[in-house]
Amino acid sequence: MRVKRPSFQFYPGDWLRETALRSCSVGARGLWIDMICLMHEGSPYGHLMVGDKVILPSNLARMVGATTDEVEGWLAELEQARVFSRTDAGCVFSRRMVRDEEVRSARAAGGVLGGNPALMKGREKGGRKDNLPDNLPPTPASASASAIHSTTDVVEGGSAPPPCPHQAIVDIYHEELPAHPRVLALNESRRALIRGRWRQLWEERGARGRSREPADLLDRLRSYFASDVKQSPFLTGMVAPRDGRPVFIADFEWLMRPQNFLKVIEGKYSREAS
Repeated sequence: MRVKRPSFQFYPGDWLRETALRSCSVGARGLWIDMICLMHEGSPYGHLMVGDKVILPSNLARMVGATTDEVEGWLAELEQARVFSRTDAGCVFSRRMVRDEEVRSARAAGGVLGGNPALMKGREKGGRKDNLPDNLPPTPASASASAIHSTTDVVEGGSAPPPCPHQAIVDIYHEELPAHPRVLALNESRRALIRGRWRQLWEERGARGRSREPADLLDRLRSYFASDVKQSPFLTGMVAPRDGRPVFIADFEWLMRPQNFLKVIEGKYSREAS
């Protein structure tokens, strides 16, 4: 069982110089430092979990004292900047915290030789223990500094999505779903959600060997609104509400949230409409 460390060091210089993190809003950066603290307590180390349960945006919102909408917007910013990664199960984790824990574990294993003469025979004259791999990086100074520093992943080939046409995507939403609530303002939270879906489509199409030109990405988003969303009675306000609740009709921000976006594409709301 891993012994929990009660504290970690924090280096302001690393925090202030990390370009990807500085591109996020102050709200997103504040959320990230809380997430680092939670991941320091997480098991596996560096994962946003409590026990064997993944911390969902709604849970995280309650833990940090913000609304779910605020947290989802900040998470979208952080994910767009590639500050964190996700497991196949969707659990947020810090790449550096996970790597640093692996290094610490390897170094701890190398230190179990202690002073036992029988175990010391394999030690080289220079004092290195043979059961410690040669290529381990230097021991990290802290979990937090490591998680903050070098947070971004390099996309293969140095490529990145084309600039995201935020307003064009909003215009497509208005054209295809004129009866839905209109977008009257594009704040940074909404822009981050749009960029997240733009990158998501760009990466998915690349993985399938399909064209990733801006026109192709816009066509897929048009199909998302015109087909995936429009064919769902539930999302378009055609399902009678229950218990006196108002009719639900999906607005733009709801449709751009990562979990909702995936469910709509997978046809979940079309299947559940009846």
